[in-house]
Amino acid sequence: MNIALVYGGDSSEREISRLSGKNMASHLSKDKYTVYEINIRGNSWTLQAVNEADVPPAEIDKNDFSLWYREKKICFDAVLVMIHGTPGENGIFTSYLEMLNIPHTACPARVALLTFDKFACKSFLRQAGVKMAPEVRLTLNNKDTEWTDLAHKKLGPMPWFVKPNAAGSSFGVSRVDRIEDLSSAIEAAFREDNSVLIEQYIKGREFTNGIMKTARREFLLPVTEIIPHSHCGFFNYEAKYQGASAEVTPADIPVALADKIRELSSCIYDYLLCKGVVRIDYIVHGEDIYFLEVNTIPGMTKKSLVPQQIEAAGMTIGDFLDELICSAINEHKRS
Repeated sequence: MNIALVYGGDSSEREISRLSGKNMASHLSKDKYTVYEINIRGNSWTLQAVNEADVPPAEIDKNDFSLWYREKKICFDAVLVMIHGTPGENGIFTSYLEMLNIPHTACPARVALLTFDKFACKSFLRQAGVKMAPEVRLTLNNKDTEWTDLAHKKLGPMPWFVKPNAAGSSFGVSRVDRIEDLSSAIEAAFREDNSVLIEQYIKGREFTNGIMKTARREFLLPVTEIIPHSHCGFFNYEAKYQGASAEVTPADIPVALADKIRELSSCIYDYLLCKGVVRIDYIVHGEDIYFLEVNTIPGMTKKSLVPQQIEAAGMTIGDFLDELICSAINEHKRS
């Protein structure tokens, strides 16, 4: 099969996306797939490699998402989407694929649009009774409003978290312990997105787990506990990608708690109508599990959490990707 492995994108996460794509390319079977790596940035959709071998650059024909390679027109059996941030994780690119009727491994575009907007996703899941921290939402139209009194009233005393409403990899995320640091944290978040959330801080242990459901089976992956080093304060970019955290997979917690987290992930996955592989993050305080966010195109670098969970579950990443790709193709045929 011809597989387009697409990475890059237009957000601060593009380098993480490239690393995710390169790592996935190294695990895809060359006996089963011819893998065309395509780097997207703005209007440039460029072939980077075929089966990991560098090739002269060639541009994708956006009329039908095809490619001329070695004097042949290449069409794709499926697209493996590894674009974190825009235009992949927010559904823009996948809506284009869906218009062209091309199978892809990500969530449906309408699901991606909802889940990428943290405020919209929280509002949607709150109706289902999912526990989560309260938040205040800022936009460019009201960002100069005095937020201190409202935030104190809704969120309680500091610390608070300030984060871009639609961005990942902890870019623009700050923990704010002093009121005099709030303005700079808000400005940092606005550099990543045009809306910002101020959230209540919930003291607890941070967990995450990946999940994928296909027509054949469910993959409820092991739970990981994330323990940032003390100088980070939370699971920021340094903790995620520069080794400043301990990541314990499977988490050293009672089986009952792990099962409860995985059951909640399964319910959220179904309620949001997710497809493909998804990772959901939580804070656990006492016996309460608080939803943080859902990642519909989670990181798949060598240091990322889902690959750790796949291997801890006793699977190879190659076998897991086979399931992901075959499920996308079969789901497309059924629809």
